[in-house]
Amino acid sequence: MPVVGIYGISGCGKSRLLNQLKELTGQIEPDSQSFTFYDGSATIHEVTPGGLDAFKKLSPDEQGELRGVAIDSIAKQCTVEQKVGVVAGHLILWDNETASEGQSIGTTADWQVYTHIVYLHVDAEEIFKRRYKDKTKKRPHTTVDHLRKWQDEEICQLRKICREHEILFTVVSENSGGPLVQSRVNEMLCDFSTHNEVRNRAIAESLLETSITSIQNMETFLLLDADRTLAPQDTGTLFWNAVYETESDANDNPLKTLFKHNGYSYFSFRQATLLYEEEADEFDALCEKVAQKVQLYPEMADLLHQAYTESHAGVAIATCGLRRVWEIVLEREGISQIAVIGGGRLSDGFVVTGSLKGHLVDVLHARRLRVIAFGDSPLDIEMLQKSDYAFVVVGKKESRSRIMDKELEEAIGNGLIASQIVIAAGEEPRLDTKKLPLFQLENAEISWILHRREHFFHATDSNAAKLLMTPTRDAHLIGHDLRAAHGKVGYFLALRFVTDLLGVERHPISHVQGHLTDGYRLRAEQQTLIIPLMRGGESMAFGVSEAFKTASFAHAKKPEDLTTAQLAHSHTIILVDSVVNSGKSIVGFVDYLREVRPSVEIVVVTGVVQEDAVKMKRLGQMLRDDRKLSLVALRLSKNRYTGKGETDTGHRLFNTTYLD
Repeated sequence: MPVVGIYGISGCGKSRLLNQLKELTGQIEPDSQSFTFYDGSATIHEVTPGGLDAFKKLSPDEQGELRGVAIDSIAKQCTVEQKVGVVAGHLILWDNETASEGQSIGTTADWQVYTHIVYLHVDAEEIFKRRYKDKTKKRPHTTVDHLRKWQDEEICQLRKICREHEILFTVVSENSGGPLVQSRVNEMLCDFSTHNEVRNRAIAESLLETSITSIQNMETFLLLDADRTLAPQDTGTLFWNAVYETESDANDNPLKTLFKHNGYSYFSFRQATLLYEEEADEFDALCEKVAQKVQLYPEMADLLHQAYTESHAGVAIATCGLRRVWEIVLEREGISQIAVIGGGRLSDGFVVTGSLKGHLVDVLHARRLRVIAFGDSPLDIEMLQKSDYAFVVVGKKESRSRIMDKELEEAIGNGLIASQIVIAAGEEPRLDTKKLPLFQLENAEISWILHRREHFFHATDSNAAKLLMTPTRDAHLIGHDLRAAHGKVGYFLALRFVTDLLGVERHPISHVQGHLTDGYRLRAEQQTLIIPLMRGGESMAFGVSEAFKTASFAHAKKPEDLTTAQLAHSHTIILVDSVVNSGKSIVGFVDYLREVRPSVEIVVVTGVVQEDAVKMKRLGQMLRDDRKLSLVALRLSKNRYTGKGETDTGHRLFNTTYLD
């Protein structure tokens, strides 16, 4: 169970706040009684033979031991009663201002028990007055300056201790006194008592689900990071610059220290939220100030506007940064209806971590949606890996994440297929374009990203199909000439349909005039595997291979013929067969591939597909249910005839009609 420390120097009003919280929580939750309150000194009195008077006569080591016993007894009682413990305490004894430093009384047991510490910060002059007027407790006279120094030292030490022991820490300032502080601390206690990673995930899921259910017939969903993906700015840095009125990128930014020591964990982002809570009085005004400095990349703005207008597409911003800033930016852009899944305040209900971004992709996939993700930092890696199409946004070199290159290299080694969008003019790509191909957000590319995804294409009534199918149906054409005709069909289908399905990517080529220029190839062509279903699909597969020259090629009579290495390397698999009658052979391959590579893109290429196979049989159901399975055919046939001997396509291709 959580145990929350309410800390502050002697005379700041901890005991009074504790009593106020007792009343407040009792009014709000009179039946549940989910909190139990402790005064640290009173608990020490209870566990010390002879009470506090005897305790004061003990050595510092003996006192420390009893302090540990006291906090352990509180933790045990909270566990037994299943209540959140709230304990009033302090870190440093420093009533004697002639001493160069105070006596720290924190114990190892404290840092093992406390899950949260809320520090009550009161103006030193007010503390001076309270100490002077308090007739129930005698305290040595101290100056206002010393009280301020004492208070600052406690805060400084507690920040460090809590960071090292992963205890959530925040400072609540009693600027105006009265109900504001007790209300704010009560809200924190309610949050501390219920919040965990499971709840965090559930709240974020709920917000995403709202974005999904608001659009009927949705099939594509764009999930985008915000800071340095949608715009070159980092809103966290801008926020703390505004707090400290500086242009520094690091010196006064507490998030830099936090993430450096604790990484990008759930704890870290919860702690970041509490840092923002310390600026609660000015938070909205600061967000407005930050938002004024954020300018979307024009390409990303166009993408968001177009995605928002597509009836079959959804879009959401998933940011580890400040939700409120990005809501203001989107309002300014006229697209405020786009959901921002992000935090910044306890009232937001959750924090966004890298793993949560990845989980959101899982949620979208469970809805059978095609997910297209955009990011720029290590926190986006899991989201990019799990998405169907991943784009790394590359800004100016000096503002890029320093560790992203290494993370990307590792992710690519583990199967990530992504493209990079060099969005800052004149900048070099982040990685070698062989590993991370270039993609430009121009109109054609945006149209491909947002196009309505069909899963079955055929060219039956086209003039091209009529010309291409003629030699394949000519009874006099067999052997080599028939194989050549099938190769032309494969080449045509690859260029006509597969490129529209999968998209293309740019790569540098040597121009005839002696300079480099843009060339194009199938997207992830070097991670594409062409598999002819032997033996009838081989000739057509060679035509597909001619169109996609850098794709791999593997013969297979049955799925098990494919090696682990071949499949692990593949982002896309193109299954090729000359004729699909019932679809049984294709179904067998797809079932196997989905078992060993659940997220791989599969495209079936065939010369002829029988109508029932795509309407009534299992292959048709697969095409309707599997967001990453497509079929392209030269023609759709209503003829249910299965060839034999001289009419069997395989025998005609290889001059073996005599075998039947």
